[in-house]
Amino acid sequence: MGVAVKNKNIYISSNITYVMLFLLLTYTSFAQNTDSGINKLAEQFNSLPKKQASDLVYLQTSKGIYETQEDVWFKAYVLDAQYFTPSAKSKILFVQLINNVSNKPVWEEKYEIENGFVDGHLFLSDTLSEGNYTLAAYSSYSYFKEQKEFCAFKKIKVVKNIQSPPPSKPVLQDSIVHFTLFPEGGHWVSGIESRMAFKAINTQGYPIAISGILYENNKPVLNFKSTHAGMGSFLYTPDVTKNYHIALETPNQEKKHPLPKIEAKGKTLQLLGINPKTAVFKISQSEGFPTEKIYLRIQVRGVLYGLAMATLNKELQIRIPLKDLPQGIAEITLFDAALMPVAERLVYVNPDEKLYIKSSLNKIKYETREKGHLKIQVTDKNGAPVIAHLGMSIYDHLYKSKTTSTTIESHYQLNSQLKGKIYNPSYYFNLENKNRKEALNLLLLTQGWRSYHWSASTIKEQLNFKSVVSDSYQGTIKFKYNQKKIPDTAYKMAKVFTADSLKGSDLIMTDSLGRFSISSQHLKMGERAYVYVQALTPEKPEHVIRLPDHSFKNINEARAQKTRPDLPLKIEEKEYTESVPYMVPSTTITKLDEVIITKKKKQVFRDKYLGTLDSLAQALFNPDYVGSCDVNPEILNCPVTGHSSNKKPIEGKRYLFFIGKRELDQNHSHKREFRSIIYKTPIREYTEEELLELFNLVMLKGYYGKKEFYQPVYDKEIINDSFQDTRNTLFWKPDIITNEKGEANIEFVCSDVNTAFFGHIEGVSGSGLLGTANFEFVVRKNEE
Repeated sequence: MGVAVKNKNIYISSNITYVMLFLLLTYTSFAQNTDSGINKLAEQFNSLPKKQASDLVYLQTSKGIYETQEDVWFKAYVLDAQYFTPSAKSKILFVQLINNVSNKPVWEEKYEIENGFVDGHLFLSDTLSEGNYTLAAYSSYSYFKEQKEFCAFKKIKVVKNIQSPPPSKPVLQDSIVHFTLFPEGGHWVSGIESRMAFKAINTQGYPIAISGILYENNKPVLNFKSTHAGMGSFLYTPDVTKNYHIALETPNQEKKHPLPKIEAKGKTLQLLGINPKTAVFKISQSEGFPTEKIYLRIQVRGVLYGLAMATLNKELQIRIPLKDLPQGIAEITLFDAALMPVAERLVYVNPDEKLYIKSSLNKIKYETREKGHLKIQVTDKNGAPVIAHLGMSIYDHLYKSKTTSTTIESHYQLNSQLKGKIYNPSYYFNLENKNRKEALNLLLLTQGWRSYHWSASTIKEQLNFKSVVSDSYQGTIKFKYNQKKIPDTAYKMAKVFTADSLKGSDLIMTDSLGRFSISSQHLKMGERAYVYVQALTPEKPEHVIRLPDHSFKNINEARAQKTRPDLPLKIEEKEYTESVPYMVPSTTITKLDEVIITKKKKQVFRDKYLGTLDSLAQALFNPDYVGSCDVNPEILNCPVTGHSSNKKPIEGKRYLFFIGKRELDQNHSHKREFRSIIYKTPIREYTEEELLELFNLVMLKGYYGKKEFYQPVYDKEIINDSFQDTRNTLFWKPDIITNEKGEANIEFVCSDVNTAFFGHIEGVSGSGLLGTANFEFVVRKNEE
């Protein structure tokens, strides 16, 4: 935590007071500070992060474009939202594949989170329509009802055949320009030179290069233009007694854009410069304001790293050392003497605090089916080796998405921190882009801007966020019929088990109200199958077990209330209908040209335990009986004996079967008539729901099972066989862990595909450092 400090090295020069802040990362005692304002701010904000425990989820996929009947391999990083370290808070990851047109899920499964990571896959059925999809992930500590935006997703494209992709729709370059202005710090104050940032995008969220003119009382006073992705800024001293507007020259528009309200009096916060060691800010206030104390707070992702107090007369420059701050967006907030925030500025600090991943191939050109070797070296900025958890894929360059550029760095450092759509977020982390730091500053001036409104209720709301999903399931065992409202306070038992007896079982005791809980560990018992829960209660009085699973229902309801920052500003509504395909694991697939269903089939139980229950139900709940009818004691379903007979018929034995009564004479005398039959047990078609109710059971779907990525082994005998190896994904491994030297060695096998291949590595260290790396090579068939 940060320690509050007082002014250091103050001297006067050109009517400006310079204050050097020394920020420490260890919290000692606020009692050392004599200023009560600093103590109050420190206590308030230091207690806040402890209560805001949450996670952020990032999805890394094996590639960006997939063909139907392929596996989507993915790795989920579940990291602490403040420190980016692997989190152990969430236990279950709920994953959906969502059609971007219908906005409906076509896949929903649960995966186990192991020490902050998930190794997962899903299969794309050939019934899936071509188009754009979103892979989305949710956990108990990352998905809340009160969230306005949702960013834990990865966009993928699905095609039937990569050789004949669906025709791409051109991006509509509409004539509508959304031009927005953002005064630095939050307000434009009369008489103080301030920076005004701006941003221009179209309705699809894509940037538009613009140029324009600032008018004062209808006279042009300043020309400006955008410098990156439709963003730019200019300096000007406004006058509250005058009128201002902006006219765009490119693209030419007749519309006049008004400027934000000019405050007659106030304070401003301006960034003068930033380097790897220091950020310099200027604080100004209007003429005539009395000299007063001001406070500056520095925090990164909700963690307080420093507080300082200074005395402001007219202008004040403050230098903030950045050495001990983590990489990321730092919030610099200015408070007045009453401890109310009056200005805020976001700056990106310590971009070099990251993982440096170096990949070295033994070749840059391989022959088909040749084995390749790759050495990975991971270090920090000082070159010291780092133990890191990495995910890596190698795939045909044709399957690389051209529209998605999010990486683990841009996701955690930008997408999850800023609101709205970020165009080409990886641009700001590519060392080849020389202007990336200036461009990132513009992004924070616009996308990270807010006119700061703060109150105690704002913080209180954040502390009461409610999770949409849970890592456990709550069930009950209660009287089935209890019209007299008899108290049922006896403790009861529930048995948890799976179809695989080798996985054992667990006994759970309910509380006095009949409530019990199923944990994430129970779901692990039912991996690739179902978990069954049975009520262990006496036959009388009859009890019933309830264990609802509304996880994905709750997810979909909450998702409908949230915005996706990647979607257009204005979405055209279209009628759309699509059946949700059933997706099966891709272990064995037989393709049929056509299947015509002419008759409704008996329900097939995919779980062998339900199949066993079905057989048991046929025997236990067979309505047929044998009883005495007239003088014959072996009559099948005799109406005279009725169901009071407990004797059951035997399969294959001959019985007389009552078929009715025949009138003998005019006095209406009757005689029972029978027909001789060989008995065959009737088969009843029980549904899953009926079977579960008959045996007082409930079932939950367990974790979706893991699957090993296939890599062939070619020896000298089979390397030249005629079988075509058409793999477009050569390698996928989500759990590479570097050793103490920061190294890992990888082997992969090339396929028969003659093309260029693209390799991508992403990962995180135990201390929260993030990094990415790419490499390329080609595969060519040996013509000799």
